[in-house]
Amino acid sequence: MNRSSRKVAGATGQRRLVNPMSVGAVIVIVALIAVITANFVHKHNDKQEAVAAVAPPAVFTPDGRLHFGTGDTLVTVITDFQCPICHQFETTTGPTLTDLVNSGQVSADYDTVAVLDGLSKDNYSSRAANAGVCVAVANKDAWLDFSKRLFENQPAENGPGLTDDRLIQIAADAGVTGPDLADCVHSSRYAGFVKSHSRQAITAGLTHVPVVKVGDVTLENLTPDGLRAAIARATSAAK
Repeated sequence: MNRSSRKVAGATGQRRLVNPMSVGAVIVIVALIAVITANFVHKHNDKQEAVAAVAPPAVFTPDGRLHFGTGDTLVTVITDFQCPICHQFETTTGPTLTDLVNSGQVSADYDTVAVLDGLSKDNYSSRAANAGVCVAVANKDAWLDFSKRLFENQPAENGPGLTDDRLIQIAADAGVTGPDLADCVHSSRYAGFVKSHSRQAITAGLTHVPVVKVGDVTLENLTPDGLRAAIARATSAAK
């Protein structure tokens, strides 16, 4: 978030925004980013084994993202469903971005990677990303709601993730049901794509999540005001 954000760690290990205008949180956030980035690098730096490229399902862009809105992409969001700061961004600023997309003001690409399996006991990052692909293939329009609900139910770090049955229930809550969806989640149907896409992101230089870009500029102020201001600057510069 921005320099005036504050987060606290509860007993469960999850983070939640207490006051988006409080002072001093930059120290906490920078420390948390450092921890997550260190975990990220540690888990992947020594795993340079070749991963066969897997083409994304047709509902995705050729580079493995979900595009929402009409016209060229202005905002790009790279997240991991196990990432607590991604949770914060989606909770505080996600609704603003969704409103801007739904009102036709911007187009956005959502890029879900699975790079934080080390923060759970059962590869939750990869399993959740696979479930997200299952939902997108079944009903892309429901994906944003599914993503929001998944972050709302984000499990604590270093423990078990949500079960596959719970992921299926959250998909149902977002309006996506049926035996094929359940089979897709239970069988990890898109695990190959998730692994390939995540490895490609790391190879391309991804070192932490979330990453939010407006145009080619990485957003530092992840609050709703920060997002709106960056969009206004980018829109003005394009005229």
